[in-house]
Amino acid sequence: MSPAGRQVHFQMMRKKAAEHPAEQVGEEIRKLYSWNNEEDKLVNN
Repeated sequence: MSPAGRQVHFQMMRKKAAEHPAEQVGEEIRKLYSWNNEEDKLVNN
């Protein structure tokens, strides 16, 4: 497989992984952590 083909495959796999239900839940959970510096968050440290 050419380097370009490997890049396309890698990007396709990253997209597939990002759409996994656990990643969608993780995105919501990460919003709650203090490193986001958001005013509207559930956890206040």
